[in-house]
Amino acid sequence: MKEAALRVRVFLCLALLLAGCQYYEEFRSIKGDADIKEEIAEMRKAYRLCLQKYEGDTAAVKERCAPYAQSIQDFERRAPAAK
Repeated sequence: MKEAALRVRVFLCLALLLAGCQYYEEFRSIKGDADIKEEIAEMRKAYRLCLQKYEGDTAAVKERCAPYAQSIQDFERRAPAAK
């Protein structure tokens, strides 16, 4: 009788542990998606500031702000599709 109760407890503990792992994996995925979106937002802000800083000088805009635009495109290509 005690052996059966012990088996049930072990089974329940394993079931809860495995369920927790699944939720942690989902959390990591959601957090990773949010981190990428946050990084894209920060790059867009930096790009806007660069455009404002060199507003009258188109050559400087192309030279100095192009890396921001390229980084944004790279991040968006790697970003997961919206759910």
